[in-house]
Amino acid sequence: MFDINGGIKLFNQADFFAAHDFFEELWMEAKKEEKMFFQGMVQVSVGCYHFICGNLKGSQSQLIKSISKLNMYRPKYYNIDICKLISKIEKLSSTITEMDKLNNFKINPTILFRINLLTNV
Repeated sequence: MFDINGGIKLFNQADFFAAHDFFEELWMEAKKEEKMFFQGMVQVSVGCYHFICGNLKGSQSQLIKSISKLNMYRPKYYNIDICKLISKIEKLSSTITEMDKLNNFKINPTILFRINLLTNV
């Protein structure tokens, strides 16, 4: 297993581009059974990056792809509550859909989420 704390820290600091790079490197080195997890983490990072850059369609596309990958690792994986993470991604995706419908894009940091690691595992 890899140490993903650095990537989680980058993500939680809203350095989504660097988080993407971090998880992409692990994805390239990962065993077959872990690859989809890391690809999902790359996609959620890219989705959030697109969001802060104002690319709602690109963000939505990546977030939806991340959900399909991360779903395979429920309920928890790499000390992450995957169910909770997917719920946060779905909430952001829903918010983006509403913003797009209303043509009302505003970057609001409270819309973004943090990835929390489980304790006492």
